[in-house]
Amino acid sequence: MWEDAVRLAMAEYEVLSESVKDRVRRLGETIRQVKREIFSLANKSVIDKTCADCGGLCCETGKYHFSVVDLLMYLSTGMELFRPLFRETPCPYLGDAGCLMAPAYRPFTCITFHCERIESQLSSADLERIGALERGLRDSCRELDGLFGQRMMQGLLLRYTRLLQGEVAEIISTDAGC
Repeated sequence: MWEDAVRLAMAEYEVLSESVKDRVRRLGETIRQVKREIFSLANKSVIDKTCADCGGLCCETGKYHFSVVDLLMYLSTGMELFRPLFRETPCPYLGDAGCLMAPAYRPFTCITFHCERIESQLSSADLERIGALERGLRDSCRELDGLFGQRMMQGLLLRYTRLLQGEVAEIISTDAGC
């Protein structure tokens, strides 16, 4: 299912106009920068090690966290897409060495959610800054929603399932910006 969803989304992305792709690239730069900053603030608590040690137990539905926005970040930069590990652990994006994605490419939920173990190691100023960054990140994602006329933060696999059920016509609206 993952491969089919990615293949279809890639084909849809390729037929987008250059002006739409340019807007996606510009918004993507902002989104990735904010994600890097959030991760940098949270990294003080050694987030990768904490999450790898726990096995991603906070992500019981982790396979749905990777969204259409996240895929657009890969497609718009030409970054090679990772291969998820659908196995017994709750998060298919967590490998033996931690997350399979660089912080700037991680899903919204993964980059903004911090469990009590992590939050307890952050200062109140850092938590406040993370909250402000999260609001800005939401705004940038909403801009993508507006560009495509649909919820782009919806999980890629959920969106693909809706497509298979005939509820939507595309993963990425190829009428974007028209």
